[in-house]
Amino acid sequence: MENPLSQAEIDALVMSTGANIRTYDFRRPSKFNKDLIRTLVLVHENLARLLQSYLSAGLRTWVQINVRSTNQFTLSEFTQLLPNPTIALSFRLNPLPGICLLEISHNIAFAIVERVFGGPGSDVQPQRELTEIELGIIQRVVRDAFGPMKEAWRNVAEIEPTLESVETNPVFIQVENPTEVVAAITLAVEIGEHLGHMTYAFPYSTVEPVLSRLSPQSWLAESRHRSPSDEESLRRAVQEAPLPLKAQLGKTRMRLGEFLALQVGDVIRLDTRIGDELPVFVGNKLAFLAKPGVVGDRMAVQIVRRVT
Repeated sequence: MENPLSQAEIDALVMSTGANIRTYDFRRPSKFNKDLIRTLVLVHENLARLLQSYLSAGLRTWVQINVRSTNQFTLSEFTQLLPNPTIALSFRLNPLPGICLLEISHNIAFAIVERVFGGPGSDVQPQRELTEIELGIIQRVVRDAFGPMKEAWRNVAEIEPTLESVETNPVFIQVENPTEVVAAITLAVEIGEHLGHMTYAFPYSTVEPVLSRLSPQSWLAESRHRSPSDEESLRRAVQEAPLPLKAQLGKTRMRLGEFLALQVGDVIRLDTRIGDELPVFVGNKLAFLAKPGVVGDRMAVQIVRRVT
């Protein structure tokens, strides 16, 4: 070989290109590229809105759902990250191949169960596994939620989700290929005062047949062709969703010592004067100003003006 490079020249070349060198983990290849992840996020942002309307109407309480994060794992890594006990449901997106997973945090599951049984949605969460009856309730709610999932995925593929099984111990979750890479999309869920999450895990083999439909351009192009009947169905679903409305009588500040010394019969002076308009909140957003009063044997407020 003519004009071989010296060690100093080799070192100089390595140093000059070092910024472009990236570590590649052959045990955990990144199969889901940025465009694919971006489209899955779009699909699940749509799913979050549909689930929010479905759960709000079904549970008759305030529900807020948003996409929180996305990650890539192997199936074995994903199941190892699940808590024990857990609530993990296996399902298929027929006719697409493979088994997908849905993990629901315990506090959200208990909030759903309590609302289904007519409870007020207390802040106290039982530190235990769900009973067979409670798991049955969760399975029923998940099956019903496959309707919004079909709608969210319609721009990608016509799917027919079916529930396979539910496990409370991650050790017993059956997976077809433990080394397969999955895209894990986590939705932040708020039901009343309860905060938690739902995480969907989709194997690469499941989305591979529809990769051409999972580009952002393709998905957005399809979403523009929503029919008038689809818009009307979505409008009706949103209008049926209940909203929490609260009027704030007043507020004040006190020292910790004063708070600890409070007793039954003490009077707390608020910052609201007689005749002041009260703020009315929809969810956590100030929406109206109102005057307090009484209707029958109930306290009431009369809307004075909208806050823009």
